[in-house]
Amino acid sequence: MLHQIKNFAALMLAVSSVLFLGACKDKQPRVIEWQLQSQASATSIDFTELKNFSDNVKRMSAGRLIITPHAGGSITNGPDIFAAVSEGRVEMGNGWPNWWSGQNPAWAVMNAGPFDFMNLDSSMMFFLAGEGTALANEMAQPHNIIWRPAWWPGMEFGLLSPKPITGLADLEGKKVRIGPGLPSEVLSEASGAYTIPLVPQEILPALENGDLDAVEWTTAGGVLDLNVHKIAPNAIVPAIWQPSVVSDFLINQDAYNNLSPDLQAILETAIQAYTLTTTFKAKRADFDALKQLIASGVNITRWSDADIKRWRGANQAIITNYKKDPYTKKVLDAKQAFKQDFIDYYQHFKSYD
Repeated sequence: MLHQIKNFAALMLAVSSVLFLGACKDKQPRVIEWQLQSQASATSIDFTELKNFSDNVKRMSAGRLIITPHAGGSITNGPDIFAAVSEGRVEMGNGWPNWWSGQNPAWAVMNAGPFDFMNLDSSMMFFLAGEGTALANEMAQPHNIIWRPAWWPGMEFGLLSPKPITGLADLEGKKVRIGPGLPSEVLSEASGAYTIPLVPQEILPALENGDLDAVEWTTAGGVLDLNVHKIAPNAIVPAIWQPSVVSDFLINQDAYNNLSPDLQAILETAIQAYTLTTTFKAKRADFDALKQLIASGVNITRWSDADIKRWRGANQAIITNYKKDPYTKKVLDAKQAFKQDFIDYYQHFKSYD
């Protein structure tokens, strides 16, 4: 009898072990895989940091959320990134708000237009602690998209050209690569140039073929990364069209809602880490990039006071048209009100050295 009891106990232990292992197998965490389409070139700092962002999400989620970033043009590119995220062809996108202006004219002014926020901290405060992100999501959510600021390149570099450009008069009738929306419209109004919103991989071939006379391409680091200066070694600065440009993340609303609360928190935390890390790493790299561009023989000219006055008049004319749309006016008014608060505060705390 004792022998039978021992055999029965051993059998029950074996059955229990099988059931336990089966239960553990059933409870293996579900792995969610997302695709992230960026407009960044594969060798840029912002794309390198997207890969770090993806690694952080994977580690923090213990492998339950895997986000694969794709450099510009891998799955789609340009304005179609917005549609791709909206439709769920990709779960995330990374680009620039003015590229979505075909969806709503207010996207064109969401980014930093001429004479808008003039520095990183004012723009960052508006989006991270002010109304900016809420205003952007009012436009994004009807398209099944959640909007988040990604990072700030800040002041762009300027226009680069194979032949020297000394002012707005030299641009009349010329073909200029610049992002769509407000920046291109103001440049065209101020100079009489033809503006073309080429994506990164199209820029160098167009320059080499003579299809472009000048190029706007992000910051000093971006110029160096894309080697624009090797074909266009003449620059005119500053980048009046976008003094404090912001990059953005687009997230498919359905995909986000399907994440558990802890995965949503992990994603949001990783985005915030990406925002600060990429902003400051890229801007620090711009210091060294500018030195390299000058050392390589890039000739830098500045806009004259007369040209800046002409820029300002062109901007006012374009902004007046934009304000005819009620929501666009709402965005512009909110930005200007915040900018004034910023100016009023910092007039007491200016640099004294």
